[in-house]
Amino acid sequence: TMTEGKHPKHDFLIERIAFFSDAVFAIAITLMAIEIHPPHVNRGDTEAVVWEKFKELLPQFLGLLVSFWLIGSVWLRHHQLFKYVDNFDLGFMAINLWLLFTIILYPFSTAFLFNSIFYGAVTKLQVYFYLGVPLASSLILYRMYKTVNKKHLRGTADVNFRKAVFGQGAMVISFMLAILWVIIMPLQWHPLGYSFLAAGPLMSAIYNKKFSNK
Repeated sequence: TMTEGKHPKHDFLIERIAFFSDAVFAIAITLMAIEIHPPHVNRGDTEAVVWEKFKELLPQFLGLLVSFWLIGSVWLRHHQLFKYVDNFDLGFMAINLWLLFTIILYPFSTAFLFNSIFYGAVTKLQVYFYLGVPLASSLILYRMYKTVNKKHLRGTADVNFRKAVFGQGAMVISFMLAILWVIIMPLQWHPLGYSFLAAGPLMSAIYNKKFSNK
């Protein structure tokens, strides 16, 4: 029998939210790759000349790699969250849409920073914007975890769910620390701020190990 108060297609509607979200994640990643245009090779260009033209694209490839990892990490945690989603309402759908809005900003924020990152033309505004997008994604996803725990959780919160919530909170702290570093330190030191992005996974690993020993 269908749970009282739920639509006959309730589970399918939850899947629609997940499938739509997956499509947005995939499109954002694809757009980043499309933004990298291959160099124009003229007749008579030597391999050295072609290589010089290709090297100009290396910052964009670096941006693609970093942003792919950032989007992928959000998608993995989003995917993990939906294993626990048993219900939804308009508020939950709105939060998910705000998360997707931050995801579609990744191609722009990546191009905004990495198109000039190795040419001495980077400003703190570019770095704030680039780090602010994944910070917003992490904050919104953390809010989604808390909302699911309060209203839409399948069963009770198990150990893995509590680990996931802690890990998501740790990611928020990581990006906050990175942005704080950029605010405080001179611009030439800002690349070291990216090291804080490893703080989230490190805190999660320590927490998981401590949890496992109990």
